[in-house]
Amino acid sequence: MELFIGRLHPLIVHFPIALLVVAWFLEVLTIGGKRAGLRLGINWMVSLGAITATLAALFGWFLRNFDDYSGDLVQQHQNWGLITAALAILTLFALKLSLNGTFPNFLPYRIGLSVTMAVLVFTSHLGASLTHGEDFLSSAFPGNHQPQDHSGSKELLAELNQLDSFTETHQDRLNLEVRAIFARNCYQC
Repeated sequence: MELFIGRLHPLIVHFPIALLVVAWFLEVLTIGGKRAGLRLGINWMVSLGAITATLAALFGWFLRNFDDYSGDLVQQHQNWGLITAALAILTLFALKLSLNGTFPNFLPYRIGLSVTMAVLVFTSHLGASLTHGEDFLSSAFPGNHQPQDHSGSKELLAELNQLDSFTETHQDRLNLEVRAIFARNCYQC
């Protein structure tokens, strides 16, 4: 059951991204007391964003611990995902405190939402790097269509051909090399 829940991570992770990004943009529109009619929708988006960010982090934890995911990049993505969920919850509490008058204005909440957005973008980048390769974004810049250096892959293959069995380190390196090959050559289709 844990494996099934973990594999729902890619599905649910997009909800907090969309909800919190849209909430942030709508919040910007309310600065200066403008568009007060957006408040109810923003409140719902931040609430649902915090809930789904927590679920996404939990599902991601299941995925990493009950499926075959390991490595530094996976660990970084998991850590930042947990930080994102925690910040989303803190932002929700700051919003509630602003709404009930404990905070004199929305400034602490807006700062929290902005920090959550920045961490969310970074965490999403780490997730995209896992899925599409570490150069996924930078390879789209003009002039970055350089021939790929496959010498590391060739060295790894030569090393693996000499072994009777793979260590966990070899499996991790092989996994990253294969993902990088797929990212460079297959995912764009």
